[in-house]
Amino acid sequence: MLKTNLVILISIVVLLQHTICLQSTPMNHNPPGNEEEETILQHKIHHHDWKRIEIMDPVGLYTLEWWVKSKEIFFRATVNTQGFIGLGFSKKSGLMAGSDLVLLWVDDRTGKPNILDCHGDLTSNSAAPIQDDTQNYNIIDGFQNSTHTQIEFSRSLETCDPHDLPIGSETLKVLWSFGKTDPIHGNLNSHGHNRGVKSLFLLGPLFKRPSPPLLDFFDIKQWDVTVKNVAVENNVNSLYWCKIISAPPLNEKHHIIGYEPLLTKEINTKKPLVHHMILFECSTSSYSNSNSASWDVWVKSNGSVCNSNLVTPRDWDSCITPVAVWSIGSTGQFLPSHVGIPIGGGSHSAKYYMLEVHYDNIYSRKLFDNSGFRIHYTKNLRQNDAGIMISGISASDTLIIPPGQKLYRNVGICAPTCTSALFPKSGIKIISGALHSHSAGRKLKLRHIRDGKELERIIEDDNYDYNYQQVRQLENETTILPGDYIITDCAYETIERKRPTFGGFSMKQEICRSFLTYYPKIDLAGCYSMTPVQEFFATFGVYKFRSLNMTDVENLFLYNGNILDLLPSKVYETDTFNNTVSDVKEKADEYYQQSLLNKLIISDPVEFHDRTFMNHLMILPWSEQLFTRRVEQNIINGKHMTFCKISNESASIPSEIICYPKYTPYIKLSSTCPYHQLLLESSTLTATAISINCVTEKILLVLISLTLISVNFNSEIFLSHII
Repeated sequence: MLKTNLVILISIVVLLQHTICLQSTPMNHNPPGNEEEETILQHKIHHHDWKRIEIMDPVGLYTLEWWVKSKEIFFRATVNTQGFIGLGFSKKSGLMAGSDLVLLWVDDRTGKPNILDCHGDLTSNSAAPIQDDTQNYNIIDGFQNSTHTQIEFSRSLETCDPHDLPIGSETLKVLWSFGKTDPIHGNLNSHGHNRGVKSLFLLGPLFKRPSPPLLDFFDIKQWDVTVKNVAVENNVNSLYWCKIISAPPLNEKHHIIGYEPLLTKEINTKKPLVHHMILFECSTSSYSNSNSASWDVWVKSNGSVCNSNLVTPRDWDSCITPVAVWSIGSTGQFLPSHVGIPIGGGSHSAKYYMLEVHYDNIYSRKLFDNSGFRIHYTKNLRQNDAGIMISGISASDTLIIPPGQKLYRNVGICAPTCTSALFPKSGIKIISGALHSHSAGRKLKLRHIRDGKELERIIEDDNYDYNYQQVRQLENETTILPGDYIITDCAYETIERKRPTFGGFSMKQEICRSFLTYYPKIDLAGCYSMTPVQEFFATFGVYKFRSLNMTDVENLFLYNGNILDLLPSKVYETDTFNNTVSDVKEKADEYYQQSLLNKLIISDPVEFHDRTFMNHLMILPWSEQLFTRRVEQNIINGKHMTFCKISNESASIPSEIICYPKYTPYIKLSSTCPYHQLLLESSTLTATAISINCVTEKILLVLISLTLISVNFNSEIFLSHII
């Protein structure tokens, strides 16, 4: 049996290498000449001379400033102490063990600043820091007075010291601490109780709210947009609530220059229940029978559950263009001085907005919530109108993440169909972005493909922290031209999970999205993709379901339909159905029982007859890495159904099924450090090994049947009628 399996495996690999998806020629732009390229570059804005400041502790005793020059990062720590200051960096838990640490103090006798490069003991979180053999931090200046100590220091972004963490684009856990006294020479075991950890990305600017004098000088006004006393019950784990808001009465066009969250905090945990919020602009002219009287009634109401076919008014589907986006851990966003998001200004401006709030009630608390946004806007118009678009993977069950995986990827594509049709000839310029997943997300990146070549990543975070989803301001604005691809690439970890995780909006599900702020503003609300429904089921060897054709099934996924409207009631009265779902009911919670996948009963092939598709997925051999890796590669490199969501519903671009684009992967510059070079080469080999072919369904079925041997399927019979 082992020899037979090996022969089949070799055959699969050969077939995979020679099977190419014949896709139509994408609508690529004509490569600009030197003159146009120079014009594009001349208008690209760079933000190199930036400084960041962060209050590290809850009460403002520890302030950290930093900035970057060339390949060196500079820090200034100002702390309410006359003793030592601690700072550290970690990619993992944020505990001292194994962290990169530095101790700072001003000598009480000499008044001279001191610095000590250290690292945490790998075996203990409470042990004293260990001094590094090589000291890679440089003191620049420092002093202390009767209340505070301030020290300025620097280090290279990459020191080539195994105990020093390279500082790059990923999110880091930044440890902070301070004590009442200077560290005793030769004894570093004097760590105080004032300590904590904060997730931050250190490279890149972050524009802040203007100070009060500037708010008055630039005539900046505030508009608070909140829900009203939304009751989040303790038996509700996840809730999406939508509220219609009337636009402020602005006869002239204004610019939104930024926004901040207004969050109601639960009394015991002192934390909000809000997971994310989006303020959408509504296009009330999208439906011919829509009238302002209805919208005015909705403004006065408290709102409704979002995306419900039963209670959400159809007109609300026109609220699709993001204006403000907030996710857990973020402080909001303020825009650079040359862009603003338009609001107000005559009959063509939006009259209504919709606030969507997602509550994640993991601790089963009861709360009346009044969360939302504080929008800052001004009549002093900036040079460019900006917009926000959503990209990534459509949230549906066709996004599947197997259990027990150290890392498993999927991608969402913004395709040339959209960029060629809507983007101006000179392109759009991305100024910031926020990557978004739920708790399984580990590595997220935003890829940029042009003319068969991957350009430098727009955003990349190989140490993604679900609890820190801050908008990333780009140091160098990225120009996306007509014909370019934008690919949101998400990798998940499900080591502790025993069942598959599916795409969706609740915290038990997963998501892969990017929220991109750009200019000039165009009529684009979203540009994303999903695995085509038929290809999704074919990946797992399934072709047909009882009492439903595949077109009906596809419509259920695409339009949030109700399967009971399509199935005769007798299907659910049979003992066969009850038996097929019994295993799932014993193992799964309410979500798995109510999932559409648990209501689809397989009829073809006969080997899986009368089994629900959910049950089918539950018994697949996900622990077999060969099987799981092939499923991953086939879904990524196979077909994708792309969508281009236009703000003005009177116009539309039809969805399209494409193959994953062929391109030469972007390779990061080689590290000068030997052990970092080995890590980089390893990741490069992994990226290069990814197939770029659309795989035929029969080869997929050969693969599936091979793996099903281990779970007592008669694969020989199965293969006999598909090859």
